[in-house]
Amino acid sequence: MVKRCHLLLPLAVATTSLAAANPLLGTRAPCGEGPDKICYGVSGGEPQQLDPDDIQYVADYLRYIGDQNTGAGKFWSMPKAVDCAEWSLPVPDAGTVLALAKHIKARVSSSILYKDLAATIDGGVGASDAQKKAALAGCGANGGQLGAKANTTNPLYDTDEYKKSGAKPEGIIIKLVRAPNTS
Repeated sequence: MVKRCHLLLPLAVATTSLAAANPLLGTRAPCGEGPDKICYGVSGGEPQQLDPDDIQYVADYLRYIGDQNTGAGKFWSMPKAVDCAEWSLPVPDAGTVLALAKHIKARVSSSILYKDLAATIDGGVGASDAQKKAALAGCGANGGQLGAKANTTNPLYDTDEYKKSGAKPEGIIIKLVRAPNTS
């Protein structure tokens, strides 16, 4: 038994070294983040100095994308992957804000309505003060991150097309950070 342990240690070191040196494995995004709300500079991270009007613009634009599209185009989707990818949301001219979507459940194909991403940011159309405070807008200029919450009573989550996709309305967090090259 002792000899076997001595053989396994060099094998483990060699395997780890080969894996670390393999350029095909590349760098992977960590999956350790959860859906809880974090306001940067308050409950973690650095304050981002975002313009609140830009934050609202991002929410409005995401809602606009959902309203203008049909079928699968009404959804932001992130496929199963080996890492937890973080992608920019398609919001042009967002001023001080860079809106990101991070996939926090790599083994799940996630798909959430743009309308629900917008509500994650501003609390939804006609949101109460409490809903706004619970949303990312409640972090104000600091920016932050929060798990997107799908309104699963929306009939679009119950369509045959959505069901056949195998996607789930979960596993995405929205981050609002300072856009590069903004002063």
